[in-house]
Amino acid sequence: MRLIGLVSTFVVVGVALSACAPPAPSSSGDAARGSTQPQGPKAITIALEGEPDALGVRLGLSSNTIGNALGPAVHQRLSSYDDRGDIFPQMAAELPSQAAGSWIVRDDGTMQTTYRLRPGITWHDGAPLVTRDFVFAWTIFSDAELPVRGALANRIARIDTPDDSTLVIEWKRTYPFANVLVEDDLGPLPTHAIGDIYQSDRERFMQLPYWGKEFVGVGPYQLTAWEPGSYLILKAYDRFYAGRAKIDQITVQFIQSGPTAVANLLAGTVDGAWSAVEFEQAMVVKDEWERAGKKPTLVAQPTHWRWINTQFRVPNPTDILDPRVRQGLYQAVDRQAMVEALFAGQAPVSDTFITSQNPKWDWIKDAFVKYEYNPQRAQQTLSQTTWRASGSGTLLNAAGEPVTVSLVTTPGGAGERELAMIGDSWKALGVTVNQTILSRADADDHIVRASFASFELSSNPAHFGTLTTILYGRECPSEQTRWVGRNRGCYLSPEMDRIVDGLQVAIDPTQQRTLYRDLAKLLSEDLPILPLYFPVRTSIFREGITGIKGRAMPSGGETWNVAQWDVM
Repeated sequence: MRLIGLVSTFVVVGVALSACAPPAPSSSGDAARGSTQPQGPKAITIALEGEPDALGVRLGLSSNTIGNALGPAVHQRLSSYDDRGDIFPQMAAELPSQAAGSWIVRDDGTMQTTYRLRPGITWHDGAPLVTRDFVFAWTIFSDAELPVRGALANRIARIDTPDDSTLVIEWKRTYPFANVLVEDDLGPLPTHAIGDIYQSDRERFMQLPYWGKEFVGVGPYQLTAWEPGSYLILKAYDRFYAGRAKIDQITVQFIQSGPTAVANLLAGTVDGAWSAVEFEQAMVVKDEWERAGKKPTLVAQPTHWRWINTQFRVPNPTDILDPRVRQGLYQAVDRQAMVEALFAGQAPVSDTFITSQNPKWDWIKDAFVKYEYNPQRAQQTLSQTTWRASGSGTLLNAAGEPVTVSLVTTPGGAGERELAMIGDSWKALGVTVNQTILSRADADDHIVRASFASFELSSNPAHFGTLTTILYGRECPSEQTRWVGRNRGCYLSPEMDRIVDGLQVAIDPTQQRTLYRDLAKLLSEDLPILPLYFPVRTSIFREGITGIKGRAMPSGGETWNVAQWDVM
């Protein structure tokens, strides 16, 4: 009864909000919803969790990442990831490789990669894409006078353009991802449209409407309208080099409230959503549509990694420095029950840093210790430490005092429910657990975040950057770093640093495999962090929309394959 009442409220709200939607082209969205053979232009409307501040290239103007989902629709890169994490050439004719001689690794650690552009690529204003457009972007992201943030610019020594379709990149040092340049550092950016302004007026350059409402890209869709606070419209670009997209128009509505997005989905005023609805909200929509005899598309994709972080700098109690203590506590956490409660079992349980769907899973699947949920085994493991059970079942430390640990989380999301579930598991062992939900202000305070006493719930995107920072010695926050650093527990391990340093430069797959296995082994044996699960990012679309694959992994937006989407 509660669910039916909730759905009824959503529908009423959605009908009321439909008047705010942008006008749809005639015989487009309505025809697609009412017939399996739509007549006239094909169009869909998608709910986005908020309004982006930029499309395609963000130039470091803000930390707003909402536009990342739309980026691939209007702009493209030399290469990209797909939803499984495989790399494919996008605007490049092929990926650079050592076998082909287009990826050269020298003995001194420098590299050279050569890219050749596909023929016939044009900007949305009709101008041809040329290799100096990539050099232009790199120049901007290398400019110390501009407030831009780039991950690759300082790795590149020089870019040569022997012709308009050949790009030769000289690298200062070895970089294992030189064949998938998805960052903004190389753009491309339209030299013909904004190059002169960059040369003459840097301040004006940073404020150009090009970065927002007047963006011109090289993707399958071009931006044709942007109504601030309401919606934007993308139309298929007729001269897209890989062939015109199948859907003629995509309208994106900015909806910051999850319940409002659900209401619009159920009312039929939007056709799909990604990130605008949480997992449980998407399931409400899915269930309602299925009860009506429809077959929607639901993609629940693991995009982040959730774990329990350990304090190593100033731990309280110091007993948690013993790996056996961490192992015992870990064995008492029912991670499967956690994902069943939070994600209806759709989120994969985490035993290590990647999922079994990752292309590199075969490298590590037999390299780590798997800790099953087993409260009895947890008690046995803890009995091998200095902790002892009293007659009442309370665990006592070596001094005969009750064992007390703290567990903190940030506000919002599933953290509060996780806190309760983990706390109950540890209390059942006889541990006193102080549970804390940080205030918004404390969650943004670097000193507070680095000063948790025992354990904290933490998460990050499930990609290479997470692997190489969260336990890396140089990422330990301190007064010298102004308490900035992603290794908040300050885990210090020469072996971990060796592995991370190796991963930063390893090109050969055999060497990469060895390092991945070493990392999986160290993480499971020392347990500096306790892996929990991989939270899922949800996309849901009504029946009749095909081609939805989910987000490009580990980096990229949901529209990486938007040219193949269709309305049936």
